[in-house]
Amino acid sequence: MAAKIMKRAGVIGAGVMGATIAAQLANVGIETLLLDIVPPEMSEEEKKKGLTKESKAFRNRFSQNGVQTAIKSKPASFYLPENARLISVGNLEDDLTRLKEVQWIIEVVVERLDIKKRVFEKIESVMSPGTIITSNTSGISAKAMCEGRSEGFRKHFAITHFFNPPRYMKLLELVPGPDTLPEVVETLAEVCEKVLGKGIVYANDTPNFVANRIGIYSMLYVIKTMMDLGLPIEAVDALTGPVVGHPKSATFRTADLVGLDTVVHVANNVYEGVVNDEKREMFKVPDFIRQMIEKKLLGEKTKQGFYKAVKEKDGTKAILSLDYNTMEYTPQQKLKMASLEGAKNIQGTAGKIKSLFYADDQAGQFTFRTMAETLIYSASRIPEIADDIVNVDNAMKWGFAWRMGPFEAWDAVGLKSSVEKMKKAGFEIPGWVQGMLDSGKESFYKKDAGVQYFYDIASKDYEPVPVKPGIILLPSLKDRQKKVAGNKGASLVDLGDGVACLEFHTKMNALGDDIVSMIIKSADIVSNQFDGLVIANHGDNFSAGANLPLILFTAQEEEWDELDWGIKTFQDSLMKLKYLNKPVVAAPAGLTLGGGCEICLASDRVRFAAETYMGLVEVGVGLIPAGGGTKEMLVRNTEHFFEVQPGGVYPKQIELVPFVARAFETIALAKVATSGPEAIKLGYLRPTDKMTVNRDFLIEEAKKTVLAMNLEGYTPPRPVQEIRVAGENTFALMKMAIWTLHQQGYATDHDVTVSEKVAHVLCGGRVHGDTKVSEQYLLDLEREAFLSLCGNPKTQARIQHMLNTGKPLRN
Repeated sequence: MAAKIMKRAGVIGAGVMGATIAAQLANVGIETLLLDIVPPEMSEEEKKKGLTKESKAFRNRFSQNGVQTAIKSKPASFYLPENARLISVGNLEDDLTRLKEVQWIIEVVVERLDIKKRVFEKIESVMSPGTIITSNTSGISAKAMCEGRSEGFRKHFAITHFFNPPRYMKLLELVPGPDTLPEVVETLAEVCEKVLGKGIVYANDTPNFVANRIGIYSMLYVIKTMMDLGLPIEAVDALTGPVVGHPKSATFRTADLVGLDTVVHVANNVYEGVVNDEKREMFKVPDFIRQMIEKKLLGEKTKQGFYKAVKEKDGTKAILSLDYNTMEYTPQQKLKMASLEGAKNIQGTAGKIKSLFYADDQAGQFTFRTMAETLIYSASRIPEIADDIVNVDNAMKWGFAWRMGPFEAWDAVGLKSSVEKMKKAGFEIPGWVQGMLDSGKESFYKKDAGVQYFYDIASKDYEPVPVKPGIILLPSLKDRQKKVAGNKGASLVDLGDGVACLEFHTKMNALGDDIVSMIIKSADIVSNQFDGLVIANHGDNFSAGANLPLILFTAQEEEWDELDWGIKTFQDSLMKLKYLNKPVVAAPAGLTLGGGCEICLASDRVRFAAETYMGLVEVGVGLIPAGGGTKEMLVRNTEHFFEVQPGGVYPKQIELVPFVARAFETIALAKVATSGPEAIKLGYLRPTDKMTVNRDFLIEEAKKTVLAMNLEGYTPPRPVQEIRVAGENTFALMKMAIWTLHQQGYATDHDVTVSEKVAHVLCGGRVHGDTKVSEQYLLDLEREAFLSLCGNPKTQARIQHMLNTGKPLRN
């Protein structure tokens, strides 16, 4: 079964996980049937409504509530709320036969083998031949779940373990059963990777598979080391967060978010299942954790866990941490760890980890002990839980959001020197790791001629890291001398087939002089030497916008000519992209804000990642979009009214106010799309722009878009010389609306100043209604407004506050 014909799926179990898996299926266009049990009793509310036990609203209550919960969830489970229409609800008594219509059934019921087996018995009684059945279990054996089932069922059964929340977590652990057909595994891998956007880790049928096995072990050893060294909880979170490439939630904030009961359930499941694991006793949770369970200190779900939010006497909010010795909440301690502060100032995750690993103070001791134990445990579990180090590393990066997997981190601290340190400390090194070192191989990964290799335990040699067809890696191309031009901020890379890629590589891909100059240079090179241009990168964010520190410094120094020249150059560079004689396709992912959004607005097409968060956010720092963003939002909201009809006839004049107001609202409220599809609704993207769910394939699909545009016969757009604007009367109306918001307390004095500048540009300045203006005229208005706001002390205060806190200031 090919991924392209996976059109219908069924999900059994409408709890949080089942409903959000159904949401992701709906996000990618798969019609989904969501079933749950019939409620045992009617609620008082249902009785008041006059429902009976035969009413659909009662019988489908659990599945309907699951959909509603997914719609309201934060972060959002649906790309767009209306995607929920692709989910139909039902129950296992009335609607079981509807499963005959689906091609894939996913079981997501409670983690009890007996209940799962009863569900599978029901499914088998109605399923069509060839239907794929999978379980979302986080740890129950595939072999055990298949017992008693028919041969046809067993051949089409596997585990697809999604991580929570399914929309955002990349990892999917794929675990075949003893009799699963290879083509079933291939189909699931293709659907989950290409359609659902997951990263596939092939795991073996062992307790809790890969990510949870290592992740829970690492967490419990962190707790043990914390207790041994007498460290407070907040100190451990400081040492196990971003400084070592882990999420900001680190250890204990993560446990609070997930729920301590869930963590303990996973630990207990591993303990019961791994009778031959030499580290089995580590999965017994400490006494104070058991006390927390008894006291219902479970984290977010009970409003107290390792941390607790309280209100101080003065009304301010404080976050207390749990003292695990007294089981009381106390104010967090201020940390003084020299090596931790030193590591924070080192560039790059690898350097930070290495610095802490070899430090001698308490922070160094903690990092060395916890990291050494995690690395050794990971190595000792191959090939038990997975066949190679690549799958283990990917599991931890995609499932626990580690920047580096265990073996990548081991390379970062230096394999040979770290093993010597571990031996001196009494750690026992896994035999295959020692054998690898003895053979002269001193890293788990290596690069050669642009190809990355990993140490394969079975062959005792390096093998190429598998790269799926359709994945383009820019660093690999640069290693193979495919870089055409570049500077510190950006590079132009040859993707092959006549297509080049402009890659940004500044911090947060903030736009400065280096990137702007490379946009201009790349446009010139592509115009003469290539057939088209892709704008993309592998950073977490496509671009977080302009270089604010540079703008603030230039404004404070009152270098107005220099600032004017910088804005004009950026405008010109994007106009050059917009009217290039070759197709330009932007491929954004992550934050695509301010100038990053304007680059997309200037491109012919956008091939966007599903998780693209796009917006013109300049008003948040007291500025307006001035790289063509304000102009482009006006054009995009009004252009369809002024297209010349067949025969050269212009359409009837239409009142502009509602469409100018829509553009104004989007900019003035700094609306940011929470998904790629929402960016289309907000007008940042066009309906002709297309989505790639799995970002790994984004650059390749953007390249294919360029090639397709040329195949269709690309004709570059012509400059727009006649843009109809609403004029000063509409501007007066908008000023009145802005002032009303100010009077009602919704806008500050400076909000009024900035909003009026936005309205001034969108209305075309001080001209009569229905005046026709050029793009350059509107760009000049943008630039004038931007410069005037840069000189405003309140704007400068907003920029400084944003740089200091990362949050907007309302002044």
